[in-house]
Amino acid sequence: MVNIEYIKAHYLQLLTLLKQEVSLNQSAQEFLNYVLLYKNKFSSAENADNVQQLREFLRGANRFADEFSFSDRHGSQIRALIKSLYDLLDTAIS
Repeated sequence: MVNIEYIKAHYLQLLTLLKQEVSLNQSAQEFLNYVLLYKNKFSSAENADNVQQLREFLRGANRFADEFSFSDRHGSQIRALIKSLYDLLDTAIS
């Protein structure tokens, strides 16, 4: 089982990167707002229902991210963190 604190840390890292991105690229604000919708769920990702919901959210976030043109500075890190979080959550319910 994956440590919930590890998942939270990845999510907070994603938020930090997105906030930095918004300071460079205001068009990313909409994506940050979307990711913030699940802040409480990531804070309590302890039961299987939450984990499944978070996986679905990240699947959608990955598709939604394709609509944005992130800066070269943060873009690859943002996408890598989304994938990493999805993989962590996938491991958590396996």
